[in-house]
Amino acid sequence: MSITAVENYVATLINGAIGAYNNTPLQAWTEPPTGQATAETPQAFVTAAEYHGQRQTMGGVQGYYVEKHQIYVLVQWAINPQQNQVTRNLAFKNMIDTIINIIRTSYTGVIQITDPATGNNSQLLAIGEQIRGRILPPQSTDSPETLLFSAQLTLEAEEKVQYVANPQVPGSLVAM
Repeated sequence: MSITAVENYVATLINGAIGAYNNTPLQAWTEPPTGQATAETPQAFVTAAEYHGQRQTMGGVQGYYVEKHQIYVLVQWAINPQQNQVTRNLAFKNMIDTIINIIRTSYTGVIQITDPATGNNSQLLAIGEQIRGRILPPQSTDSPETLLFSAQLTLEAEEKVQYVANPQVPGSLVAM
């Protein structure tokens, strides 16, 4: 299982996205950046939400699991309230549409992913088959020159992990 690999895949996928009403690329993170909390560029924080794993083979020294992940994509964008109201609402909602379209159209078959911490490989079997979202009302910030637009997307991902006996540690398994 590699929650980190799935998070990294999604963040890499949407990083740099540009919507129809802006020229500023989205910055996607798996850990929130330190420093200014309300950047004037669209920001997405990608993190695991829920997870469910199920063995697909009989018990023993090897087998594979199908891991089902829910991934949150939390999107924020600080926009100048002096900008035309129609344009700023359209810009944010179009960025959400752009992210959804990238995720929905990215899957072209089984995708190999690697956990950056362990080096273990797994296969992404499906992503974006189900996407839910919630757009929050814009919020004022400490700066009178900024409105904060926020949304939370929840997407489903399915991963296959093959396990074999770990010769280094008797009785344990390692992902291939």
